[in-house]
Amino acid sequence: MRRGKWTPAAGGRPNSDAIARLQAIYGRENGNGARALRAPANWRDRLPDPAGYYGARVVKLGRPNGDGWAQGRCPFHDDHDASLSVNLVGARGCWKCFAGCGAGDMVAFQMRLSGSGFVEAVRELVGVHA
Repeated sequence: MRRGKWTPAAGGRPNSDAIARLQAIYGRENGNGARALRAPANWRDRLPDPAGYYGARVVKLGRPNGDGWAQGRCPFHDDHDASLSVNLVGARGCWKCFAGCGAGDMVAFQMRLSGSGFVEAVRELVGVHA
C-alpha cells in the first residue's frame, strides 16, 4: 500500500498525510493553512427575494403570469427578444433560457453571472463577505 493512502479494510488509523488531504478537500483547511470558505449553515433561508434579485439583473423583465413566471432578456447572450423565464414567486427562484444558455436556481444564476463557484455565489447572495 502507498504511503499516505488509508482504507477502512487496512485497519488502524489514517496517517497524518491522509488526514491533512481530507481536511483540505472538505474545507477545514485549504492546503496553505488558511481556512477555506464555507456557506453559512442557514443559507437557504437567507436567499434574497427572487423578484428583487432578478429585477435588478434581467433587462426588460415583464410582469409574472399566474404561475409566477416572468420573461426578460437573457444576460448570458446577445438577446433581442425575451428568451429568459424566471420564477418570481418560488423560494428557489428558478430560471430557464430558451435560447440554450441553460437553467437552474438562483445560485446557479449567480454562479454563471459572476463566474464564481458555489460557495462564493451563496456568500454573495446572502451578503456574507470573507
